[in-house]
Amino acid sequence: MQFWLRLLLAILLLGLVSYKAFILPLPEGFKAVIAHLGKPDRIIETPGAHLKWPWPVDNFYLFDCRNRIYNTRFTQTLTRDKKAIILLTYIVWRVQQPLTFLQSVGTMTNAEDKIEGLVSSSKNNVLGNYDLANLVSTDPAQLKLAEIESQILESVREKARESFGVEIVSLGVKRLAYPENNIKAIFSQMRAERGQYAAKYRAEGRMEAAIILSETDLEIARINAEAVKTSAEIKGKADREAAEIYAEAHKKGREFYKFSRSLEALEKMVNENAVFILRSDQAPFDALNGNQNDGN
Repeated sequence: MQFWLRLLLAILLLGLVSYKAFILPLPEGFKAVIAHLGKPDRIIETPGAHLKWPWPVDNFYLFDCRNRIYNTRFTQTLTRDKKAIILLTYIVWRVQQPLTFLQSVGTMTNAEDKIEGLVSSSKNNVLGNYDLANLVSTDPAQLKLAEIESQILESVREKARESFGVEIVSLGVKRLAYPENNIKAIFSQMRAERGQYAAKYRAEGRMEAAIILSETDLEIARINAEAVKTSAEIKGKADREAAEIYAEAHKKGREFYKFSRSLEALEKMVNENAVFILRSDQAPFDALNGNQNDGN
């Protein structure tokens, strides 16, 4: 019984050793380079178990090919208008060609150092074509940060793939700072930009106010003219109606009309302090003694 137990343990141990020696398990997201007798022989990219010769005949190098994020160190550069800025850049990258990666850089740490140098050089070249206002401005039309990031990415992507076997997936500016001597100039620029906006808005306000006042004056003049016209029409109509009434009254009662008109004239001419020396037999005073004649 002990013999069979020992035999089973020996077989299991031999199987485990053989598995470790002849099988390469490749996890998801990884790639491997198999070196046969010290010379790279084949690349394995499909996850799963793969056959290989045991060491020292075959040796393998395993690479994590998933996306990695690397933050570069703060680097100072100059813009086109000679303003010094300090940038922190993030880089998303992954191993694309494991054989090229193994031969050119070998390790992840070396790869990140190489990528940072490549990006730093490209960043200096690209930012030399842009002003500080393209990075920091209160005017959205002047901001070109996305364009700058795209140009830096395009300038390093192909070289990183060919030289290091690395694909740079994306790149961007994570943080921007300024040297001490540039802060005053930046604030002055921002104040000047705000001043331009304020002057523009004030000018637009004055123009709109002038338009409103002009329209108001025009409307007032139109209303006044309409009121004068309406008043004249009403007065003319009233005068015409009054004349018609007078004419009709004169037509129906000529003597009474003369008598009433005489009274109206006296009412306007005579008051308690008035003294008149006139003939009483003449109009309109003949109405006072009741001897009004027939007008002859």
